Amino acid sequence: MTKLFQWLFCISLYAAVWLSVLTTSVYSVFVEEWKEIIKFSPAIIIILFAVYSIIVILWRVYTFNDCPEAAEELQEQIKKTKEELKQKGLVF
Repeated sequence: MTKLFQWLFCISLYAAVWLSVLTTSVYSVFVEEWKEIIKFSPAIIIILFAVYSIIVILWRVYTFNDCPEAAEELQEQIKKTKEELKQKGLVF
């Protein structure tokens, strides 16, 4: 099963349970007490996922390693490519 199908399965399972609780197909004292929170749980989950994603991205950018050797190698490759293109008649 691919990741897409796993995500779709989990989302559809959550949606089915959420809709059954919201339409009172499933009755419980817990559901009645927490009905207001249950109504907005998809929005809350999306907001929490967005906050988590932003934190992960910021952390990975903060801890990103510099690669001075790779930067030097890339600069050399750029110089060589420019020289080759000048020999072929391209003007910068």
